[in-house]
Amino acid sequence: MLRAFLCITFYLSISSPSYAHTINWLTHDFAPYYILNGKYQHQGRDESVITLLEQQLPHITFNRLVIPSGKVTQELANKSATHCALSLYKNAFREQFIHFSEQSSTTGLSPSIAMHKGLADSLEVPSDKAVSLYDLLAEKKLTLGVSMNRSYGEQLDSVINNTPDVDIVIRPTRNSLASLTYMLNLKRLDILLGYPSEHHYLAKSMYFEENLTQRAIVEAPPLSYGYIGCTKNEQGAKNIQLLDEQLKKIKQTEQYHQVMLRWLPAHLKPLLESRIHATKSKNDAPKL
Repeated sequence: MLRAFLCITFYLSISSPSYAHTINWLTHDFAPYYILNGKYQHQGRDESVITLLEQQLPHITFNRLVIPSGKVTQELANKSATHCALSLYKNAFREQFIHFSEQSSTTGLSPSIAMHKGLADSLEVPSDKAVSLYDLLAEKKLTLGVSMNRSYGEQLDSVINNTPDVDIVIRPTRNSLASLTYMLNLKRLDILLGYPSEHHYLAKSMYFEENLTQRAIVEAPPLSYGYIGCTKNEQGAKNIQLLDEQLKKIKQTEQYHQVMLRWLPAHLKPLLESRIHATKSKNDAPKL
């Protein structure tokens, strides 16, 4: 009997995946990526992707840890524990201490500007065309709102920092974008820089949706990609390999597609879909 028990135990030990354990996810209170309370609780974009992955991996426990957003990469760099985070920017510096997925975990539109609908009408800015941030600042002399210490990409940062006599309103508080959105609705600034889903969520949750609108920016790249990052240790490498395989599967589903569109305003959803399709067609084209 004892021999039979030992054989069963040995079989289970070698047949179970080595990564069949707990994956600790670093999350943070940053809507609309993670919505921790209120009317739209648990409907955040990134937390929804984690849930789709969890459904694919019923044999693994997903543990969600809430930490300040500014400490995510710091926690990932700590090799004494193994953590993962969704929708990270991947660059050469971060790859020194973080394992990144090959598959993107999120795809969205790059930063856009929010403005009052009345201003958009007076400037005759069409809703289906991208506008130049430089022209709005240098030619139209509009007042720009931005969050302190936030990068919007090399080209947009260059426009903000190098446009002469630019009028900028900066908010350093934790809820800076919400504060700036409130000011935008009161017309205390003209345009506000952020990601489209952020603008839409804040306008909707603050009941300013009927007053504000968004426009894509010509200086921004067509799409913004986020990747899964895990601690750069042995277990982190196993987690990344496993999660990469599941990303390939869930990205083919309608549920994933709807999650990527969830917090975009209606007039920008076709733009994201067309850009994703154009990128996929380019990547699928035969190499000559």
